[in-house]
Amino acid sequence: MRVLVIDDEADIAEIVRLTFGLRWPDAEVITASTGEMGVDQVDRAAPDLVLLDIGLPDIDGFEVCERIRHFSDVPIMMLSARHEEVDKVRGLELGADDYVTKPFSHIELLARVRAVLRRSESQEPTREGPPFDAPPLFIDYASRQVRVDGQDVKITPIEAQGGRIWVENCEDGPGARFCIEVRATGERA
Repeated sequence: MRVLVIDDEADIAEIVRLTFGLRWPDAEVITASTGEMGVDQVDRAAPDLVLLDIGLPDIDGFEVCERIRHFSDVPIMMLSARHEEVDKVRGLELGADDYVTKPFSHIELLARVRAVLRRSESQEPTREGPPFDAPPLFIDYASRQVRVDGQDVKITPIEAQGGRIWVENCEDGPGARFCIEVRATGERA
């Protein structure tokens, strides 16, 4: 497991490293001390979990969370000294999977991490399946690649999930005519 800690306090990263080492000795804990570095690390290092502070020196954790959600569905847990309900709600509404206030208990942190990872694993598709290829639409579920008329289309993980559901159930609902026409003729309705 690879865990990214985005926090400007080095001691928090060390506490996380020690805590995770007790439960998951093979866990790799990587760190970023600014929000910009954190967003870049999520993109480059593909962590299994992000622990994100709100009070960062460049951009706040709320913006970091929002930026990450544009390209990744990695589980995000906010770790913050901010105890106000409005901050907790804002973090969760921006896409965080949990919010833990500092100081935190090591046991509570591990329990919350296990719960977040369990929820995240249960939402993974049970099958990747073959790509959906009905010109002009092509969707590769494994790589989340989408092309329309041969042109790559950038989509968020949430849009990819929605597209998968739409394609799998397109005989029902407003997209049915489009699906049936594409399948029958290979052309848009």
